[in-house]
Order: sequence, then C-alpha cells, then structure tokens
Amino acid sequence: MQIVAPRRTLILAAACLIGAGVLIQWLLGYSLNPASAPMVEIVALVLYGAAIILMVAPQARGRPLMGAGLGFILMCWAVHLNARLSVFLETEAGGDVIAAHRILLATLFAAPFAGLIVGIISGLLVRAERIRFAPRAAS
Repeated sequence: MQIVAPRRTLILAAACLIGAGVLIQWLLGYSLNPASAPMVEIVALVLYGAAIILMVAPQARGRPLMGAGLGFILMCWAVHLNARLSVFLETEAGGDVIAAHRILLATLFAAPFAGLIVGIISGLLVRAERIRFAPRAAS
C-alpha cells in the first residue's frame, strides 16, 4: 500500500493523531480508572509514533538513514514529554508520584526502545517510498 497525499493532509492527519493521543490520555488516563493508566499511555504512544511516521517518512525522500534518525529522535522526545504529561495528570487526579523518578526511567529506558522501533519503521518506509507527498499542481 502506498500513501500519496498533499503535504497539508499528512500534517493534518499527524496533528489529529497527536491530539487524539493527548485527549485519550487526559480523559481516560487517571480520571476514570487509575489502574488502566499504563495501558492508556501505551495507546497514546502508539498514536504518537504513527504521527511521527506520517511526518518523517515523506520528508526524508530517499534518505532512509535520515528518516530513521529523525524517527528515533522524535519518538524519544515524545516518550519524555508523555512521561511529563502522565506525571501532571496523575498529580492533578490526586495521586502521589515521584516525578523525577518516573521521568528519568521513561527517558532512559523506554524512550530508546520506542525510538528504535519508530526509527526502523520510518527508515523502511522511506526506503520503500510508501508514504510520499503528492506532487504540486502546475500553476
């Protein structure tokens, strides 16, 4: 399957995925059932990874190593920001959390693994040219 879409459409789709991830985490994370929060965070991270792939793969255009590197870096950053968001949401819900410990663990251990997965997928999609921007119409 090959996705060819205008630049605005792919960026809008990525923004919608990021917004859906934050909204799901905010609404379902700690307010309804604190025990389901880790699963909700994983779902949000999958949505963030899909958004990163939609943004990175068309930009790399034939440079799979650049696509893999950008995917890795952006996913590591997304995991770090997600840890900060989860600490904020848990403290707002009345939970007791050691913020520095959770952020450090997520950044040092979870981020490289998630970044590696997204980086490899991005690099392979760039190499296979599966996600591309549609050519601009002649004016």
